[in-house]
Amino acid sequence: HWTALSNLVASLLNSMKSIMSLLLLLFLFLIIFALLGMQLFGGKFNFDETQTKRSTFDTFSQALLTCFQILTGEDWNLVMYDGIMAYGGPVFPGMIICIYFVILFICGNCILSHRP
Repeated sequence: HWTALSNLVASLLNSMKSIMSLLLLLFLFLIIFALLGMQLFGGKFNFDETQTKRSTFDTFSQALLTCFQILTGEDWNLVMYDGIMAYGGPVFPGMIICIYFVILFICGNCILSHRP
């Protein structure tokens, strides 16, 4: 029993370098898109006074959490809708904003699933 366990621990320790590099790549990806989201959407999401929205790009911590939410796919389409509405709705500048969300969602999931 101990031989199998020691082999398992050894293989886990051997793969730590690649796991850490993947996590670093994911963290840098999140930072870049959070900063880009702050530039594009900081202070532009307009909500009703009755709504308490946590998916905003107003601060760096909120932008990181929003990018993580988009990356995991948890109501990312609602955040994209808020971004489209921040730029005037489904007209020219608003529809171009979709590119940000689609790239974040697709590339982030490629990094997470480790597919090129």
